[in-house]
Amino acid sequence: MNLIYGEVVEIFMEDGMRFGKIRVAGALKKIPLELLTNVERGDSILVCDGVEISKVSAASMETNDVPRNPG
Repeated sequence: MNLIYGEVVEIFMEDGMRFGKIRVAGALKKIPLELLTNVERGDSILVCDGVEISKVSAASMETNDVPRNPG
């Protein structure tokens, strides 16, 4: 299981699904954004193996405090 934090830099629709471009350590990754409906551009999210599992605050990212209840 790979947990990483990323910043949403773009949100778009593709084939009827909502996707986002996520910046992780300078690289961009395309991931589906269907699990969390309140994600917006500029938000930080926790991604697990290419799937967004939680929106996180800046304070959580600084302390590496992984949210316990996704969503």
